[in-house]
Amino acid sequence: MDKKTTKNEEILKQQQQSPEATKAAEQAAEADIEKDLDLTPPPDPGDDLDEGELARLEGED
Repeated sequence: MDKKTTKNEEILKQQQQSPEATKAAEQAAEADIEKDLDLTPPPDPGDDLDEGELARLEGED
């Protein structure tokens, strides 16, 4: 590694040479995001309801 190449540039160079490692890192990051409650909002109970069910649910509030 010469003086012009930073550590981050060296890591990026290695990742560009290994697409499998990059894909694995992306999958690990997505799994971590799904587990983090601060980054993943709770599901809305009305998301899977049709109009009639949604109207009934909203009327109960």
